[in-house]
Amino acid sequence: MDNTLQHWGIKGMKWGVRRYQNKDGSLTPAGKKRYSDSSSFKTDLSSLSDEEIRRKINRLQLEKQYRDLMKPVEQKKRNAGKEFVQDVLRNSGKNIATQLATYVLGEAVNKYVGKGQQIVNPKKGQKDK
Repeated sequence: MDNTLQHWGIKGMKWGVRRYQNKDGSLTPAGKKRYSDSSSFKTDLSSLSDEEIRRKINRLQLEKQYRDLMKPVEQKKRNAGKEFVQDVLRNSGKNIATQLATYVLGEAVNKYVGKGQQIVNPKKGQKDK
């Protein structure tokens, strides 16, 4: 057994310290560069050719089809788990209801019979011998 402690964070990074943002919320020079580069992913449609737009649309449609095809598999897994939990709760509820009814009816019979006599042990649901 290997008893080692490994850290996968950034060396020297402190909790709650932002690398690209000052304490007042303004961007550092590295942050300005980083976020200006990320805006290049958002392109204006007028600057794209028809072929580039077709490729992007085709890609988005394929991703949507993939998600739609994978949804039933994930749904079946969830439904199986949900059915299991419902079955456990249903059976537990039946057992608890049966025990409660037995106890209440046993107490009622003993009260009806009179003081000092116990015909039914409500905890066992049967006559004591």
